[in-house]
Amino acid sequence: MILISVKVNIPLPEEVRSLSLRTKLARIDFLGSLTLVLTVGSLLLGLSLKSTEELPWSHPLIWGLLSASSLWGVIFLVVEIKVARYPVMPLRLIKQRTPLAVSLANFFANVAAFSMLYNVPLVRS
Repeated sequence: MILISVKVNIPLPEEVRSLSLRTKLARIDFLGSLTLVLTVGSLLLGLSLKSTEELPWSHPLIWGLLSASSLWGVIFLVVEIKVARYPVMPLRLIKQRTPLAVSLANFFANVAAFSMLYNVPLVRS
């Protein structure tokens, strides 16, 4: 965080620089951020409990967390489309080919990397 604050200097547009701190804080999409964290958190917790605690897929906790993740994901999309003036993730980016391709490539690369990272040590010779 210190390195970023010292080395990264991205000039803000004049219209943003001239705003008061209160107005700048009002531009932050707190509801979108919260629903995104709840979506990803419940998904990761459900998958993590499935693998580390070796719970079956039919366990109510796993189903509850995965269902909660789906529900929070829908709420996140509604918040980003209908409520947020300055969304965390502008959904217009998904409609463009290049950002969508980069996002999908990043997602699948991370899936491959993490599956190797966590599953290769489990292989017994």
